[in-house]
Amino acid sequence: MIETGCQTGRETGIHLRAKQLIAERQELVIPAWIGDFVDMPNPPHARDDEGRLHWGRQIDCPARLVGLRDIEVERSFGTYQPDVYAQDGLGELLIEIRVTHAVDDGKAARVRMQGRRMVEIDLSHLHRDTPHDLAAFEQVVLFDPANRSWISCPEAVVDWHASKQELDEQIAARNKEIAQQRDQLIKAAKARREREAQETKDKDGRKAYIRRREREKHAGDLAQLAGLTSPARIERILREYQAIAEERVSSLLDSAPPAVRSACLRAVHGDAWVFGVDPALWQLLAYDHFVTRRSAGDRFNQRDVASWVRHSFPYEKALYRLFVAQYANRAEARRAGISKHRLAYWVFTDEENDRIPNFYTPINDFMDRLESARLIRRLAAPVGECEVLPPPAAGWPVAVVGAGKALSGNQSGLLAL
Repeated sequence: MIETGCQTGRETGIHLRAKQLIAERQELVIPAWIGDFVDMPNPPHARDDEGRLHWGRQIDCPARLVGLRDIEVERSFGTYQPDVYAQDGLGELLIEIRVTHAVDDGKAARVRMQGRRMVEIDLSHLHRDTPHDLAAFEQVVLFDPANRSWISCPEAVVDWHASKQELDEQIAARNKEIAQQRDQLIKAAKARREREAQETKDKDGRKAYIRRREREKHAGDLAQLAGLTSPARIERILREYQAIAEERVSSLLDSAPPAVRSACLRAVHGDAWVFGVDPALWQLLAYDHFVTRRSAGDRFNQRDVASWVRHSFPYEKALYRLFVAQYANRAEARRAGISKHRLAYWVFTDEENDRIPNFYTPINDFMDRLESARLIRRLAAPVGECEVLPPPAAGWPVAVVGAGKALSGNQSGLLAL
């Protein structure tokens, strides 16, 4: 009981001294107005009908030192009585000193309803030695902006509501635009459906509809096609690939027999650049993976080589997707009994079909050169099956492989998806 009494007496003393100090010094730092995170965020914000977040104007009300006059302690306002009443440059200012109890909701509501300003200074966490240090006590009571907050700041609230109104008007205008755009899209979609329905009434219209629908699936890749396959770009990236791989290619060639050098360097198919690396490097590494590291008589399939090259290097994925579409269309035509040799997809233009590189012919060409150099032997079945040959007893021959060799039928071991 004695300790409780001492504590109560200490709190009462702090409360009294703080009020007296404000009355004597006639100055006070009032806090910044920061709004309320839930009900009155500063700046105000809201989302439009598309879910996009919009921000209003921030209310700038920083902490500042104000002079006080006409100060009264414990002035009564009928239903409530602030600790200190004063006037500053903006008019009435009510000051509450919190030592044990904060301003209750009822009192705060009455102050706000009457449009008065009220600040609360929180001394509830005051260090026990601070009241005995006059300078420190003056600092926390009069000048510390961190221990005080607004209970009611009508000017800031009015300004906030004005900002919120401006924001609401902006969002309303944006929502109107969104509604108009959606209406336009609905009308456009309806018109498109009507047009498509008309197109499907006859064979030509149906074909045009299917072609347009199928092209939409590849629209992104087709948009990149011309840029990815321009001669200038191919020439540039081949130079870059060669410069990047030069040291590693040189190291691999130093330990390679003449026949391997010939097979990997003498002839390179025109589409060999699509795998995102110097063609000499991917061929040397493919030879090392499928031949050097295997024993004579071991078998592998050209499909395995194609898959390994694509998964080992940063190939052009957009071009590969277009190539797969071409390949799948030809396979579908053959299954339907249509004899088709050209690798082309009817929904692409002739120019687009000609631009799309073939991802299999560089592999087929490479395997041809390995066979010509007597490093591997193709088997009759299954398609694309190869066998590793032992090194010749008389030493490695130098295979001379001509560029632009024609590939067709079983001779080329044509890869299949």
